[in-house]
Formats: sequence, structure tokens, C-alpha cells
Amino acid sequence: MSLDSFNHKKDEEMRESYETTLKDNKKDAVAFLKNISRKEVERKRSVTFSITESQLKKMDTAARKNGFKNRSEFLASIIDAI
Repeated sequence: MSLDSFNHKKDEEMRESYETTLKDNKKDAVAFLKNISRKEVERKRSVTFSITESQLKKMDTAARKNGFKNRSEFLASIIDAI
């Protein structure tokens, strides 16, 4: 499934399919993030779990981009949106 095959028409169809899929996924992510709101209602409790460094970086970036003080507040809002 190479994009550099001898059939340029198939390559173009595949490229368009990838681009459409990526655009659709981005729209879904944007819609999901719009449903996240900032609220503090009940008492907080500390928990411990493991995620990768790249996941932490993505969460930090998304938190800052969406106006949250920190990734913990952002994660809490994501969980509330579920």
C-alpha cells in the first residue's frame, strides 16, 4: 500500500482518502473539546496513574491551548465530559 506505486490514479485516491479522514478526525476532536467546561463543584481527591511522556506533552499543550491552568484541571474536565 505504497503511495509511490506505478498507478498514480490509485495513489491520488489514497491521498485524498487520508486527507478526508484526517480532516474528519480533527473536526471531531474540536467538537469534543468545545464540550469541555471549567467547573469545580465537589471535593477533589488525588489519584496516581501512569501515562507516557508524549501523552503528558499533548495534554499540557491542549490544556494551555484551551485556557486551563494545568493538565490536571484539563483532565478533570475531559472526564466530566464523558
